[in-house]
Amino acid sequence: MSESAEGPVEVTPLVFRIADSTVLIGVRTTERGPEPLFTDVGGEPCAVAYTDPEEISGDLPEGYRLFQIPVPLLLTQLPPGCGLLINPRAASPLLVAAAERDIVLAASVPFPSGAFIAIKSGGDEQPRLLAAALPRIEFTAVRRVYVTRYRVADAREKVLVVYETDPAPGADSLAADGFAAAAAETGLADPMQVVALADVPETFRAILLADVPPAYVRPDLVE
Repeated sequence: MSESAEGPVEVTPLVFRIADSTVLIGVRTTERGPEPLFTDVGGEPCAVAYTDPEEISGDLPEGYRLFQIPVPLLLTQLPPGCGLLINPRAASPLLVAAAERDIVLAASVPFPSGAFIAIKSGGDEQPRLLAAALPRIEFTAVRRVYVTRYRVADAREKVLVVYETDPAPGADSLAADGFAAAAAETGLADPMQVVALADVPETFRAILLADVPPAYVRPDLVE
């Protein structure tokens, strides 16, 4: 990540990979609450994270416990002015400076602004996932479900589940939780992104509706 001469930050493909990562951290209990392992990088405090379980096990000081956490969630929990150092023993460690945290968080949303996003046409067959989700969403406020695959920049390709609901209280949670539970029940091997159709940017919503047939339509809407 770098800053141009004009001032705005240039978002490179690496940012999207970092935003899509899950890391291992060491955490200890203090009087102030849980505290991750920190180091100093150029005078800036940085939480230390790893992707290799053996490497962090060898570096973890006494009194620290091992936790796994998505990078965006970790960044939201760090104190102001604190960065993140990933894989400190690597030949080229990854550094998210404190000033770059918001850039990574912006890149972590399902459809980040400015990213190259590829959506698979024709949908993606996930019969076990749908079969497990059906008892949780059938005859509810969930109107339609679209299932395909997509990739943000050069981050991991994911199963993309897009749902459309009636404007009913709790409908979004019902759909999102239903598919999360279905993925866990079936042991879905691929990463999955679940998002409401209303939250898909207009350009990608048009592509989705034109190129991906619904995998589920509520019975009362079937002509």
